[in-house]
Amino acid sequence: MSADYADRLLSLPRYSELGNAAMKPGLRGVGHLLSAMGHPEQNFASVHIAGTNGKGSIASMIAAIGQSAGYRIGLYTSPHLLHLSERIRLNGAPVSDTWMLGALDRYGPLFDRLQPSFFEALTALAFLFFAESSVDLAVVETGLGGRLDATNILRPKLSVISQIDRDHTKTLGNSLTSIAREKAGIIKDGTPVIAATGRAATQQVVRETAISLNAPWVEPGIATDTYLQTPLRTYDLHAYGLAGEHQTRNALLATRSAELLFPETRQDSSVVLKGLERVCELTGLRARLEVFNQNPLAILDVAHNPAGIAATLNYMPRYGTVHFLLSLMKDKELAGVMRVLQGHSLKVYACDLALQRAVSASDLARLLKEYGLDVAGTGSVSAMWELAIGRVTHPDSILVCGSHYLAGAFLGALDL
Repeated sequence: MSADYADRLLSLPRYSELGNAAMKPGLRGVGHLLSAMGHPEQNFASVHIAGTNGKGSIASMIAAIGQSAGYRIGLYTSPHLLHLSERIRLNGAPVSDTWMLGALDRYGPLFDRLQPSFFEALTALAFLFFAESSVDLAVVETGLGGRLDATNILRPKLSVISQIDRDHTKTLGNSLTSIAREKAGIIKDGTPVIAATGRAATQQVVRETAISLNAPWVEPGIATDTYLQTPLRTYDLHAYGLAGEHQTRNALLATRSAELLFPETRQDSSVVLKGLERVCELTGLRARLEVFNQNPLAILDVAHNPAGIAATLNYMPRYGTVHFLLSLMKDKELAGVMRVLQGHSLKVYACDLALQRAVSASDLARLLKEYGLDVAGTGSVSAMWELAIGRVTHPDSILVCGSHYLAGAFLGALDL
């Protein structure tokens, strides 16, 4: 990846470095930017996805099903794991250095004048890329929240809201209902909405928002370990590209969305099943209960809040000890994560990340000990991996989890 364009974009105010100080909530800034660029966001169809957990997986599954149906699909997700270009994809391929360099040559002076945040600038470039690439559909994940997120400038064909839980509470509110209202802010008047938020109270908030905007409400159906049942048909999940009970719920939302978006899926169930089975291959999705070593079993995941980490740990083997490489961001529900960890047999390795938002390994170790958890080591990601792999005995396993940034650092350190 060209350091030239990446460094220029990453020099803009970023949430990953500055937290809320980097945010420019509201649509005025991105609106001015896109207006000066000729409103590329108006030149392609889109589906817009918000939620606390699962939205990246759902976005990738919708994209994969669309690709298996023969469509030209744009995909915008965040954050990236290794390369900035991963966030903007066309049929699974990251945006090219050549295109990004050319776009910054054209619009760099505009960025200098308007001073957007990193996410505003990247969102505008993503929408420009999708418009110039003549995508049939862009699948767009919100960055944070929904109502005030830069991506909410879109007028999508469908709004999708995944599981809602506590995360970014300083920005989105402390209660689940207040968080649900922020996520429901992506719903547009008259635009169909499909949601599976995980709780009756949050589902009700989303539904009331839909009713107030005359947005048609779409029932997703039923998800089990072995099949998905939508109002259209039943899908046998005999081969599925993502593991975990939580991913079957995500697959239900993605499948029902695809039935609405792609006419081919209504005639041929194999289009859906092919997309679900090959989601990682078709979209580049990684670090969702990704098994990267078999003996010992070692799994990489991007779960980063109590509900997500609980789902990941519930997938791990019930036998032996889990050697858990962990790093967390300061703005997460740290106490909630600690309470989740208390329910499992773990040896925790606190990892340092070169990121201002990350809890230092020493501070994380102190917090873990306060909750009576077994701290097996502190240090760099690569050092903690070497320590853990040297201590694992049958039938133990290894889990690397806690943030997208940890997953990216781990993939980079081990060159996976």
